[in-house]
Amino acid sequence: MDIRQDYNDAIVLGYKMIDNIRKMAADREELHKNHASSRPLSKDYEYIGLKGEEKFAEEFSLALDKELKPGGDKGHDFSSSIGAIDVKTARKAYNLIVEEGKVRADVYVLAQYEDSSDSVKLLGWASKDEVLKAPKKDFGYGIINHYIPKHDLHHMDFLRLQIK
Repeated sequence: MDIRQDYNDAIVLGYKMIDNIRKMAADREELHKNHASSRPLSKDYEYIGLKGEEKFAEEFSLALDKELKPGGDKGHDFSSSIGAIDVKTARKAYNLIVEEGKVRADVYVLAQYEDSSDSVKLLGWASKDEVLKAPKKDFGYGIINHYIPKHDLHHMDFLRLQIK
């Protein structure tokens, strides 16, 4: 057994996965370019979103949806035993933000992306009912959103207990 070879193989696999996520993000971006529903509000919008989905899939042993969908994901990223789950990933994840009129998933997860390490941390979650009851605000882009501050979200361990 060569530990160095195993380590090198893991690094190569990691780089391949990052390249795969970047390719998927670029494909999604190209597919949704000029669509009325597409709102790329930040640099690498699709990549950051996919990194959040990838982290959630990894931590909850769910499959990452790699299919290109011209009409978008219909408001959710995963199907689970407790319903549809949508992961919202941001660089500055102060609040879970869901656009008014587009609350479709049963569960919303807030994730924070860190540029310096190209990593994601799952911060917390809320139910559809909690999002619908949350206050609304325009965060400066002309879009009204329901929002829940990250410190008011449920702990991720509680979600782990519910998803089988």
